[in-house]
Amino acid sequence: MTKPTQPTKSLGLTACAAACAVASLALPAGAVEPRAAAAAVTVGNPVAGNNGFGVVTEKHALLGSTESEGPVAVGGDLAYGAGYNVSLHTAGTFTVPGDARPTALLVGGRIDYADSSPVGVLKVLADGYVKIGDAKGSEVVTKDANGATVKTQVTAAGAGHDATPRIELTNEQPASSVAPAPGLMDFTSLFATYRDRADALATCANTVEIADPGRITLDATRTNVLRLTGAELNGLSELTFLNRPTATGPLVIDVDTTATGSVFTWDVPNLAGVSGEDAPYILWNFADATAVTIATGDSIEGTIYAPRAHLTDLDPANIEGDVIVRSLTAGPLEVNSRAKSPRRGIQRELRAPVNAGEIHYAPFATNLNCGDEPTPTPTPTPTEPTPTPTEPEPEPSTETPSTPSTPSTPSASPGRPGPDGDLADSGTSARTYAAAALAVLSTVAGLLLVRRFRR
Repeated sequence: MTKPTQPTKSLGLTACAAACAVASLALPAGAVEPRAAAAAVTVGNPVAGNNGFGVVTEKHALLGSTESEGPVAVGGDLAYGAGYNVSLHTAGTFTVPGDARPTALLVGGRIDYADSSPVGVLKVLADGYVKIGDAKGSEVVTKDANGATVKTQVTAAGAGHDATPRIELTNEQPASSVAPAPGLMDFTSLFATYRDRADALATCANTVEIADPGRITLDATRTNVLRLTGAELNGLSELTFLNRPTATGPLVIDVDTTATGSVFTWDVPNLAGVSGEDAPYILWNFADATAVTIATGDSIEGTIYAPRAHLTDLDPANIEGDVIVRSLTAGPLEVNSRAKSPRRGIQRELRAPVNAGEIHYAPFATNLNCGDEPTPTPTPTPTEPTPTPTEPEPEPSTETPSTPSTPSTPSASPGRPGPDGDLADSGTSARTYAAAALAVLSTVAGLLLVRRFRR
């Protein structure tokens, strides 16, 4: 007697093949599941937390030459050169409660007179105030030798009015308001955040291509990212902007210095097509650098963002933008590197002052983000309706199985949002049709099998 297994197998395969065929019709031609998205990076404004200071260091700073047109915040100790100006154009917006004026110079540590120029005068302009976290070794002078009230000065303890080195204000800030004034900014936490932001930006994919000879075009609708190694950056004699960065189309230039041990000597290329008014929308990200030296070249347009690095500026050209660095030497007080401070390596004796140019106040002024949203690959045509199976159902007998009612078109709300958030994901609808078709064909296959056995 012939075993009925073969007809059963044949019908099962037939039903499976039919079900798979119908299920395949439930998806639009060419559609696949959305690919995994590139990790999105949302940084916001990378300098947020700086309280409006144009120069911010976590540790010590030497302001050797020549001036900062905006306010300065130093997390550690401060030394200065023969003549340095702070807040030439603006004292900023950071006003301590109880003060009449904003703080233009904030020092978290002490004033380092030993490492300053012996004839140094640091002038705080624009009627700004000074705040010093640790007053040890300093004296706030508000009267001259005759007892007359004078513009406030900060000198070495016991040195007296007009002694050098000194910090000199253009107003009569009360001595009690100057120092000690600790804890006004948490530099340690702030720079931990800055390093996280720098690291996040370093993961952004490159979106800008350099065309010969060094020309770039920016997208005005997104954060533009140009990724370069230090060698590639120094290999550019000129970087020409064919269009300018904007608040909606800023530029991040991410520089990888790992090939040189995170130490980078920068020969700045000529930046054609941009100027100081574009600087608020350009950021130079040195996430891994521990030492950056600006050696030669053109003015730097944009923020220098190197929260792990000691920045040394030897170039008389200007920096137009914020400076966010671990520590800073803006113009060493001598070229002879053998005469250094034993504590920190800052140049100490005044032999050959270096003109480091000016730091212009051009605060970074937009938000940064990068990374693609998930998109289908390939993208289905938006106007293509969800296919509904229309093939006639098999009629193996006069007994017609009950057919589920055709499901209504699902609304967009239950589905996942599409790539732009305005279209519902049709994946749920497709699976519903496939399941219904499979159920119908399974029922048909069962009836065929029963009829076969009855024969």
